Amino acid sequence: MKKKSPEILIEEIKCETKVPYIFQAVLETVLGFFLIFSPIDTTNIAFIVIGSIITAYGVFDVISFITNHRPYSFRQGLFSGVLITVIGVAFIVQANELINLLSIILGTLIIIESIINVRRALIMKNLEFGYWFIPFIISFVTMVLSGVIVLYPGVFGYDGLIHIITGIVFIIVAAVDIWSIFVIFRNGKDVVKEYEKEKSNAIVVKD
Repeated sequence: MKKKSPEILIEEIKCETKVPYIFQAVLETVLGFFLIFSPIDTTNIAFIVIGSIITAYGVFDVISFITNHRPYSFRQGLFSGVLITVIGVAFIVQANELINLLSIILGTLIIIESIINVRRALIMKNLEFGYWFIPFIISFVTMVLSGVIVLYPGVFGYDGLIHIITGIVFIIVAAVDIWSIFVIFRNGKDVVKEYEKEKSNAIVVKD
């Protein structure tokens, strides 16, 4: 693989070591434990929260259309507002019937996070971290497993087992998140300092 230019590597290091990503990993861990130890209750609460947010957004759209506070056409304002409100209420009222939908949603999020961790593993490789292949392999496995969760949720049964498995995968992904961010920060800070020093010296010489 062709080695990345210093500018791109520095940008990736700065991008992947932001505090919100650590906070996100902590939330993933907490959600994972809730899914493992209380899968049904967690699913119901999650749907109520998601449904409430969607309903509030839909109601706001309808009110904005009626009061003319936003420049909506009929189709954009009324139709979308009512549709979003109905979907939100359905999430709240039909939480038990939609139990497997949550795993599909969470599985999709895990796929996205796993792809991000594959990218982080490649950054670790560019930083010459010897064990970069471990998060790479783990992320690839979690991506495949999450694909199964999304495409074939019924294969794990419908008694909460799928949420327990999803919770375990979430914790694994969160652990890889934290490890990758730590390694990129630790191995990358000297690279960033050296690059900025060289860049500063180059500017001084140019002047």
